[in-house]
Amino acid sequence: MIRDNIDFLDASSERECTFYNDYLLKNIRSASLRNLRGDSLAERIKKLNEELENLINKKRAPQNFATQMRMAFKANQLSSNYFRWIDKKDERLCNWAWCYLKSITKNLGIEPEQNPIKENPFLLLSGKAFNTERSNAADRHMDILDAFYNGEADTQQQQDLLEKLKAKWQEIRLNEIIVNWLEENNPSQWAWAWSYLQNITQRPLKQAWIPTTEAEKKAAVIATIDLSDNVDRKALIIDKMKKAWSQKKFREKSSGKKPYSISMTLNTKQKLNALAEEKNMKINEMVEYLVRNEYKKRDSNE
Repeated sequence: MIRDNIDFLDASSERECTFYNDYLLKNIRSASLRNLRGDSLAERIKKLNEELENLINKKRAPQNFATQMRMAFKANQLSSNYFRWIDKKDERLCNWAWCYLKSITKNLGIEPEQNPIKENPFLLLSGKAFNTERSNAADRHMDILDAFYNGEADTQQQQDLLEKLKAKWQEIRLNEIIVNWLEENNPSQWAWAWSYLQNITQRPLKQAWIPTTEAEKKAAVIATIDLSDNVDRKALIIDKMKKAWSQKKFREKSSGKKPYSISMTLNTKQKLNALAEEKNMKINEMVEYLVRNEYKKRDSNE
């Protein structure tokens, strides 16, 4: 046995497994279709590797045949040229497409007696590609490609789905109101806008994802707005949000206060919340109270 020297195959889809089976049967005459049958994808992959190992041990298949099969499958995939319009440098596009495909590749709202693929052809893509939460557009871009390459859609179906996705995006990208409204280098505004969207209780928009950084809050606000198909509802929310922000800035200007963004550990934030609650103060009032007290101690020690 030379098991340790054999390169084993894996497959992300039935499509990939079927390709390997067909390739093996076509190129290795000694391969047996009967030995490749199984009730599940995992079992068929196991059978495929066992058959390949047996053929290699008997010198009926080359040692590197698994690598050859993988290269053949890769060469048979849809050309990367079809994906060029999904520019990985276009953060807004990648974020929207990732969120949109993540939601539409779930078999939701389709009755059992209906044909899921006919009702929603995007189910041919790999929903597993979106199982991991991402914190940047580059990773989301990779997930989008994986959804196509690791799914069940053949090359023609992938082209059709890409055209549908592109047409949908052309409608979304024309509305740049929220993009133009969010200010450059203003994390306080981004955080406020994200909080505003979370506090909508009547007909709230479906959130894109839960951001973990200040920069991601801006991206999440844009993506959340982009994901809404209700044009009138979206316009109303943006208008109300812009007015609320203007009122907030006016009140702060009138009171001589300006917004500041500071970073702190979760433990410190919890302690600050506890102190503010004890003194029945808002967070900003508590911070000012602590600063004034410390400054008084400084003056008294001088």
